[in-house]
Order: sequence, then C-alpha cells, then structure tokens
Amino acid sequence: MSNNREPVEPIRRSTDKHGFTTRQADDSESRFRNTMKQAPVGMIILRGENFVVEMANDSYLALVDRTEQNLVGKPLFESLPEVRDAVGGVLTQVLRTGIPYYGNEFEVTLYRGGKPEQCYFNFVYQPLTEEGETTGIIVVATEVTRQVLSTQALQRSEIQFRNLVTQSQFAKAIFKGEDFVISIANEAMLKTLWRRDLKDVEGRKLFDVFPELKDQKFAEILELVYRTGTIHKENEALAFIDGPGGVMSHYLDYQYAPIFEVDGSVSGIMVSVNDVTEKVKFRQQIAEAADRLSLATDGTKLATWDLNLKTLDIIHSGRLASIFGYDESAVLTHEQLRSQVHPDDRKAIVEKAFAVALETGVYYYEARVIHPDKSMHWVRTQGKVLYQEGHIPHRMLGTMMDITDRKEAELALKTSEGKFRTLADSMPQFVWTGDTDGNFNYFNQSVYDYSGLTSQQMRDNGWLQIVHPDDRSENIRLWQLAVSTGKDFLFEHRFKRHDGEYRWQLSRAIPQKNADGSIQMWVGTSTDIHDSKIFIDELETKVQMRTMELTVANNELIRTNMELAQFAYVASHDLQEPLRKIQTFATRILETERENLSEKGQDYFNRMQASSTRMQQLIVDLLAFSRANAIEKHFEQVDLNVVLKNIKEQLSDVISQKKAVIKSETLPIRNVIVYQFEQLFGNIIANGLKFTKVGMSPVIQIRTGKISGELIPLMDADHNLTYEFISFSDNGIGFEPQFKERIFQVFQRLHNRSAYEGTGIGLAICKKIVDNHKGLIDAVGKPGVGSTFIIYLPVEQ
Repeated sequence: MSNNREPVEPIRRSTDKHGFTTRQADDSESRFRNTMKQAPVGMIILRGENFVVEMANDSYLALVDRTEQNLVGKPLFESLPEVRDAVGGVLTQVLRTGIPYYGNEFEVTLYRGGKPEQCYFNFVYQPLTEEGETTGIIVVATEVTRQVLSTQALQRSEIQFRNLVTQSQFAKAIFKGEDFVISIANEAMLKTLWRRDLKDVEGRKLFDVFPELKDQKFAEILELVYRTGTIHKENEALAFIDGPGGVMSHYLDYQYAPIFEVDGSVSGIMVSVNDVTEKVKFRQQIAEAADRLSLATDGTKLATWDLNLKTLDIIHSGRLASIFGYDESAVLTHEQLRSQVHPDDRKAIVEKAFAVALETGVYYYEARVIHPDKSMHWVRTQGKVLYQEGHIPHRMLGTMMDITDRKEAELALKTSEGKFRTLADSMPQFVWTGDTDGNFNYFNQSVYDYSGLTSQQMRDNGWLQIVHPDDRSENIRLWQLAVSTGKDFLFEHRFKRHDGEYRWQLSRAIPQKNADGSIQMWVGTSTDIHDSKIFIDELETKVQMRTMELTVANNELIRTNMELAQFAYVASHDLQEPLRKIQTFATRILETERENLSEKGQDYFNRMQASSTRMQQLIVDLLAFSRANAIEKHFEQVDLNVVLKNIKEQLSDVISQKKAVIKSETLPIRNVIVYQFEQLFGNIIANGLKFTKVGMSPVIQIRTGKISGELIPLMDADHNLTYEFISFSDNGIGFEPQFKERIFQVFQRLHNRSAYEGTGIGLAICKKIVDNHKGLIDAVGKPGVGSTFIIYLPVEQ
C-alpha cells in the first residue's frame, strides 16, 4: 500500500452480499499489488485531482529514473515536473470523463541522471472507479525509444542508401515489384549501358523499355531472384542492349540482390553492373559482400563496440576508429579511447555515466573527443550492461556516433538567436516572436519603452492590455486565423502608450518554416503609422468631397453632350437640305442651259457641284464620328466573317472596277457593336482600294491571330493581357512612318484633295470604334510598298 493511505484494519470475518469476506478482498488486492510490482512493464497508480502516487513498480521507477521515496505518496508533477505540459491535460481528462486514454510512441522529455532526455512511450491511462466514481488512474507504460529511434535511423538510412546508389561510380539500378518497375538508375547505368535519360525510364516496366531482354536469360533470372529471395551473381555475362545507335553487346559482371521488407517479403531487386567488355581477359573479381558492408556502415554512420568490464578489452568496428580520427583499420584500446576524451568531460561526463551504467544498466553520454590532429569533435554513446548470474556486470555493448555537425548547428542557432535579440532591441520598431501555437514569447526593448510595462507585467496580464479595447476582438480573430492557416498576419490597430495616448500601429507577422513546411515560430513587427493614418483619413474626406463635386460636374457634362448631340443631328439635317437643292439646281442648269454658258461658266458650275458633294460627304462623316462617340453601345455576338462579306458586297462595284483581290483568313466570332465594326472594316478596306498605285490592281490581305500584350509596340498595350489581332495589308502607295499617328486624327490628310478623294475623317472614326471596344489600332507603312492597319482586341474570357 502507498504511504498516504490509512493503515489497514485487522482482518474481519464479515461478508458482503455476494458472500465474499473482507479477508478475501484483502487477499485479492494483495495479489494484485504483488503482480503489479513484478510486472515487466512500468505501472503506477495515481489518486485524486493532484494525482498523488499511491504505488509504482520497479519498472516504472527505472523508466523515470526515480526512487520509491522520491515518488510514492507525493503528487506526480511535484516529482516529475518536466512531464506536466505533456500529460497533465490528458490525465485530467481521464479523471473527469472516466474514459481510458491510449498513447503510442508518445514523446516526452525526462530528466535521467540529471539531464533531459527525449523519450518515447506506449502507455494506457485506465480510470479506477469506486461506487461509480472515478477516484484514480492506473498507468501502464512501456518505453519504445529505441524502436522509434531505430525507425527514424532506418528512414535516414533509406535516403542515404538511395543517394549511394545514384552516386556510385558503378552502374546501379533498383527494380520494384514483380513487374520490375525501374525506380532508381544512376548515371553510370543510364549513360554507359542503357544510353537513355532518367525521365525516359523512371516509373516504367523494365521489359517495356528493353523488350530485347525478354529473349535473353536475364528475365528468367530476375523472376527467380524475386520469387526465391536469393542473390544471383554472374561474371562476364553477354548481354545485348538496344538503344540510340542500335543494339550493342556488353560483357557484364552483375548482381541481382533482393530487397526485403520488414516482414521478410521481397519488394524489389537491386542491380549492380560492371561493364567489363574491355577487360574480359583480365577477369577482375568484385567483392560484393565487402561493398554491401561498406554501404551499410556508411548508411548508418554508427560505430559498434563490445567492452569486457573485467579486463576492459574492447572490440570495435572500423567506424569507431574513424570517429576518433584514425584509419578504419586501426585497432584501439579502451585506455586510448578514454584518453582522447576532452579533460573537462572525462570525469564530469564519461566516468560519471560509466558509474551510473554499472548501477542502472544504461550507458549514455555526449562528450567531446580530441583527434590526433588536435581538432575537437562531439560524440554520442549509448550502451547497455549485460549481467552474469547474481546480477554481476559482465559486458557492455553499445554504439557511438559523431554528432559534431548537430552540436555546431545548435551553437550556431544560439549565436544567431543572440544576434537577433541584440539587433531587435536596438530597433525603434516593435519586434516580437511567438511559438507554433501563437503564444508570444519575446518582445524587444522598444515595446517595453513604449508601453511603460515590465516583462513581468507583460507575462502576468498578457500583451492585449496595450491594444485598444475596440480593436481587441478583431485582433484576436485575425491572429487565430493566421496561426490556424499558416498565412501572414496583417492588421492595423491602436497601442496604448505609457502616457495613456493610443497610436495607430501596422502589425505584420510571418511564419518561419522548416524544410518540410512545418511552422517553427512566428516573427512579427509593429510600425507606428499614426501620423500617416490621420493624414490619409483627412485626405479621404477631401477626396470624397471632391468626388461629389466631380459627380455633379460630370452629370452637367453628360447633359451638355446630349444637347450637343441633338444640335449636331438637327444641324446636319438642316445643312444637308440646302446642299441637296444646290446639287439638284446645278445639275438642271447644266442639262438645260449648257449651250448658253461659256466654258468658264460650265467650269464654275462643275466646281460648285464638286464642292457641295464634298460638303455633303463631310457632314455624313461628321455624323458618323459623332455616332461613334455615342454613349449607348449595343454589343452582339457576331461572326466577323459575315461582317466582311457584307462590306465586300457594298464595295463590289469598286472592287470590280479596280479588279481588286481581297484575301482573308477565317476571322473570329466576337462580341461587338455590329454597325460600328461594319464601318471599321468598310473604312479600312475602302482606304486600300482608294490609295492604289497607277496601273496596279489592289490586293488586300486580311490575317488574324493572338499575341501577348508585351509584344505589341504601343504604349497603351497591357502586358498582362493577351490580344486578338486583325491586320489589313495592301499593296498601295503607303506612307512615311513619321505620319502614323497623324492619320488617325480628324481632318488630317497626307495627299492632295485633287489626287485622292476624302474628308480626312475615316481613319479617325476607325480609331474611335476600336477605342469603344477597349482595343488598340496601329498603322505601318512604307512609301511605294503599301500599308498595314492592325486592330488589337483583348481576348474575351
């Protein structure tokens, strides 16, 4: 029984309702406790909310490195404070709910021999109930640290093994499964024998890549090795391998070695090949067994040793000599090994660990050793004592590993952390860090100077005390969201200064992740943006006022434009009516009075008719330009090939008269203002028919396609968009490149009116139509060669 329970009363002969006597109950409990004491697994009984240790067997005491006097009769966390964070919550949950809890490979740090040690356990927390109430917990624990570490070492060994395969100077490959899928092949195999790249073979079946091997003996041998799990070796085997350059023959020394799973089943085959085609006559023999042993040693990086505790004779692997700075063939004595331990560690660490091992059976330490070249290295030793009859220590078996890289990394980390804190404390910005759960664990000096709080006050009352009450709930929500999702934290909030004033801060935190993407910590900063925030608020108020003023002005402008449009419509119709009468009466006079007019009079009448015709065309073009500026734009999905067909019919007389040829690729279907695109195609094609060279029939070539915005030589092109282009190329008179911008302006002409008809508005209308469709238009010309007009329209989503 434990020390904190009442003494057992004398045995009484009373019986309960089932007929059992008190003596029988006591005997049953006594047998249970004796059984528990002798159990080969760690067992402990905890009572009450403070988890007072009622009983702990020897196995459990050995696991936690405590004596019965240290543990029994005391609260668990008083004796084992280091496990409170790891298991305290779980124990409380089992005590409150009465539901057992099972832990597998549960990681916990224990102080053994006064030093923290990372351990792994499988355990059960079983509730103990009395009269329906849970009053305690029985814990059954088994340490599985070695198994977990072995599994981790095996995983590392697998990675190292694959690296050794790929880096080997000999041709090597691994085939997986009964279909012999190619999993790994190193450069020697790929380039020397297979003459292929890894991407051409990886993940494919061997005989799909090399069908010629089916008719050779290798297919049968591979199947035999996979089925029986036996290694097959052969020297100077003749093989025919097909590849670039045809079938080539090779003499090979090779080995097929089965790869076993933990359960003993064969999961694949490792192939090792040495091309001895050039060296058949020399018949070199390759020691495969030595190679495999070397691979295993290099893969684990562990040295093994066996120490006779009576004679102190030691047997060790070659790697142990290497760890101490010697060639692997060197044979060292126990005295030599002990003498190379750093003087500061020899007695304080190594000899102390040796003495503890003789008592506990477990040998462990991390210490420094000095190589013959005076360089210092860190080693870690783990061992176990073997006993003879009478529990007399006889031998000690163990392993040793060089952990210099890990120790140097830890030192570098501490140095880096010190530099970080020094730098952070010198910054005027607020700098803070948090753990993986989002709990803040560091603030730089600027935070304390600003808030007037001490580090103790910050720990006692939390950092939210300096955040404005109106900002706290949103602050908490966004911070919890960042911690749960791993996304950056960004928030503007107010911090209370030591004089009581609240100032705006921009806080940002970024998660720091390791190689596998797991968050290691959070690093955040807060920057004072109070002055700029106030300025921006005032600026936004002014912008809103200005926006209201612009809205009023814009509405007035719209009304004015509508009035101007009505005026232009009426004016154009009123102007066209007198022009039609002038043309009609001039025509009649020429028809009826031509003989009564002098030649000069007839010339005046002809000029008058031509001028009135140009005036009428100018009014029509101005109306078209005004119409292209119209606010209401009705878009329709239309086949542009149909639009082109309609324009060719409208211009059929001119096309026939000039014997013109219009060639076109298949144009796209787009959402456009139909009448405007008819005008756009009509104006550009009419230009190509008008500005032709004497004695040459016009040829117009229409092409279409897609182009990235960054390739368009226009300033307004959006580099992030893809455009659909339609180009119109002609073989006409062309134009000088310096006039390319001018031709899209209203009333701009490059040629004499008597040479080519027109008002100078047509291309300006084209530009306005393209603008209405959020596109671009460009012109490329060369005198005497021709012109090309290119329309760029954003690709429709």
